[in-house]
Amino acid sequence: MAGNRANEAPQERMERQLRESAEVEERVVSIDSEEEFLTALDEAGHKLVVVEVQSERVCETGIDEPEPELHWKLDAEQEQARRMAKCAAVKHTIMRTARECPDVSFLYLETDGSSERDALVQKLGVTVLPTLQFYREGKLLWEHRGVMQMEAGVGEGVMYYGDAATATSGGEHPSSLVTEITSRAGLQQFLAAESDPKVLQVLNVALTSAGPCIKVFPAVVALSRTFKGFATFGRLMGDVNGDTRSLLQELNIIEVPTFIFFRAGKEVGRHVGSSRGDLIGQILQQQEQEGLSPPPPPVTAKVKPRSRAGMRRGRTAQQ
Repeated sequence: MAGNRANEAPQERMERQLRESAEVEERVVSIDSEEEFLTALDEAGHKLVVVEVQSERVCETGIDEPEPELHWKLDAEQEQARRMAKCAAVKHTIMRTARECPDVSFLYLETDGSSERDALVQKLGVTVLPTLQFYREGKLLWEHRGVMQMEAGVGEGVMYYGDAATATSGGEHPSSLVTEITSRAGLQQFLAAESDPKVLQVLNVALTSAGPCIKVFPAVVALSRTFKGFATFGRLMGDVNGDTRSLLQELNIIEVPTFIFFRAGKEVGRHVGSSRGDLIGQILQQQEQEGLSPPPPPVTAKVKPRSRAGMRRGRTAQQ
């Protein structure tokens, strides 16, 4: 567990947890006005900025659903507690992510009825609580409305926009695993980099603010690790400049995300969709068509067999 470490005395654990809490408080900056928000965006420069807008009293799903019929006060209180627990879990996820992603700036705006904060909430266009917004250089890139899937949305967003090293990427920056392609020359270089037809080249064509592209990207990063030596992965963001927009037309991209498969620079297949399972299946199918086996599973540490004496002691303890 993250909260306990081997050979750590209780006092040492408490001191470490206090240090970590202080670090998180420094990393997640509370903002109270539009002026503070704009200053934080300006100071962040090119860094990704994640803004969490939340309430201590309201926690909405963000999806159109009928409210449950609650006939008793106790039912209403339990439903409110259940929802607020979900928002509390999101807050803990953001705090942990802030500690693990020093290259990303985190801002927190709590709606409490004050005029300045409420004015900022309206300025940001927030109509659902909680809402998560991602900015770079003052521009809103994407937002996640409502608590449903928001915990996952935090990690997906910082990985997609912030090139943040996470557990999914094995502690590596995604750009070191998935080549970023922002020009025609970059695409040509990616395709020319591998001449062995046994190595599959996977081009992920995406758009900046497309939710399905954001959702599937962690799978792309994970696959790039799993298939290292068997496949290479690149990501073409089709709306970042004129060059990439032209490539969208030339590649005949109708929907995103689209995955184009190449071997030795020549297209051999396509897949459209954000299902992680379908993407994995398509890649395995591409390998099978070439008579290639899937990569071996990761090597895990072998568990030492328990001694017979230890087994006897274990049974005795349970008796």
